[in-house]
Amino acid sequence: MAKQTSYTGTVPVRPLLAVSLMYGAQGIPAGLAFNALAGVLRHAGVPLTELGWVGLLFLPWALKFLWASLVDNAGKRWGYGPLALCTHMGAVVLCGLMAFVMPAQHFWLMLGGVFSLNTLFATQDILTNACAVSHMRGRYAGLANAVQVIAFLLGMVLGGAGTLLLYNKIGWSGAMLAMAAELMVLWVLLLPLRSCVEPDAPGMAYDRSRLRDLLQQKGFVWAAVVAVTFKFAGAALSMLVQPWLMDNAFSLDFAGTIQTVSLVGSAVGGALLGFPAVRWLGSRRAAFWLVFPSTALLGSVWVVQALGWAMPEVLIGCFSLESFFDGGFYVSIWAMLMNWSSVERPGTDYSVLQCGESLANVLAGFLVAPLASVLGYMPTFFGIWGVGAGLLGVLLLAVKKLATLCCDDQPHSNLHHTL
Repeated sequence: MAKQTSYTGTVPVRPLLAVSLMYGAQGIPAGLAFNALAGVLRHAGVPLTELGWVGLLFLPWALKFLWASLVDNAGKRWGYGPLALCTHMGAVVLCGLMAFVMPAQHFWLMLGGVFSLNTLFATQDILTNACAVSHMRGRYAGLANAVQVIAFLLGMVLGGAGTLLLYNKIGWSGAMLAMAAELMVLWVLLLPLRSCVEPDAPGMAYDRSRLRDLLQQKGFVWAAVVAVTFKFAGAALSMLVQPWLMDNAFSLDFAGTIQTVSLVGSAVGGALLGFPAVRWLGSRRAAFWLVFPSTALLGSVWVVQALGWAMPEVLIGCFSLESFFDGGFYVSIWAMLMNWSSVERPGTDYSVLQCGESLANVLAGFLVAPLASVLGYMPTFFGIWGVGAGLLGVLLLAVKKLATLCCDDQPHSNLHHTL
């Protein structure tokens, strides 16, 4: 392994701003699919057994590995910035069209629209990752992922809690038109930064990106294990909270408040816990230590309900604490995986690993609501906690195996395969 060196370059402000705008935009449809739609449909009387289909709306994020190398190569040929703007504008148009598709009356057409919206932004995410990996890998990986968490989760606040609140006041059509307007504002802000989306990796080979090269990279199996397992239990918990709130006579406004508290808590945790931990400890050590409180707090909903303390103030406190530590853990995990990724495939490696997390989200969303309809909420919440605890050992082993395969100190130009 090559000797690690320190890096004293300046912070890439403009690429960071471009990345934050794109991640923020991508969070809006993700928030709609993952945090709002289940509550909207349950409020409209859709049975729990059918809510499992909502989990499939995250499928584009799980399957983007199928076209990640194609998009990476297209970016090398025609420019990452122009392609990012095109996908973004397509989403603006689609949101406008979806204002005329009512979710209760046209369930499957509505699902198709939300699925297409997430497909567009999953594609843009490949281009975003190319920018982040090439500009920020190494010393700035923690900062890049803190920015990613903050921007993406703030986008999820708009798409999730924001949609719930708007739907309650102005209906589905108004909420979709508001979403189109939000995305249009972000597109205008991104326009002058499009050149910053282009990768800036000295020595990067502009050969074709190939998925098979990633599969042959040392440590791929362990990196994939981390990506698939670290968020599974947390995703299941998030998916079950909305219908649980509806079935326990909490209002849509309170459901929106819980989503806002959770997402903002994760953003704050990423900034105030995850970024400093990665900076001081390195991404691998930060991930090792933060996995423990993150796993322990998965049981907070079960504990509160078992003790009969499921009151608004207590729930807000529980979700604030759980999301704070989860946000810090999230930043440390993705900083580690960013430092493992190759700059010669800037849009492919990191995107493929993200598919592991998204696959876990899809599986969790598809299983957890039907499981709760059979077992009940309390056993399912306890089972989620148990699954998280069971995966703890797997995560710790995988992090240990990656210890010599990614570097926290070097700039990206010195990092690629110095091992």
